[in-house]
Amino acid sequence: MQGVIFTSRNKDNKDISGFKQRTVSFLSENPLLEINKFNHFSLEGVPGELSRFYVTVNKRKNDSTIKSLQHYLLDHPDYPATKIENNLTGLAMKPENAVEHKWLFDFDRKDGIDNFASDLVYEGFKKKEIEVYKTVNNYAVVVSHGFDSRSILRKYDCVELKRDGLLCIAWARNMNEGRIKGKE
Repeated sequence: MQGVIFTSRNKDNKDISGFKQRTVSFLSENPLLEINKFNHFSLEGVPGELSRFYVTVNKRKNDSTIKSLQHYLLDHPDYPATKIENNLTGLAMKPENAVEHKWLFDFDRKDGIDNFASDLVYEGFKKKEIEVYKTVNNYAVVVSHGFDSRSILRKYDCVELKRDGLLCIAWARNMNEGRIKGKE
């Protein structure tokens, strides 16, 4: 299972009239199948609003996440049942509940991504262990495991390391003139 986050951030929408920051998070066995939910989330925003779809790069442990929830509920017996899903997602996202230990590099430039990938090969990664993704503005690079990243981070001031990061896999701008209306 993986954590999924849909969000519309102030950073992306500061010039959009009537915008209010929104976030929805949940767990999914197959995050790629959540695209319809993401499209619905995007359409609930104001016209022109940009929404992002993030997925944890590391899968999460079901058994330890459930144990964490059990302990939490024993310590907080008055916790509202309607908020358990949000709490479960938060517990699953903790580093100790990661099955894998992939790292994500946020590459914040439009050029130079090939040089960065080559430098990762120089650091000892095989090409098949390096995944490069296009994001809203630039790139994300996922590697299969950790390493001593000090020299590569010194070389690239446009790169931020996120050891248990979230990968932006989709984004959408709401171009509808009206909003989806639900029960009021």
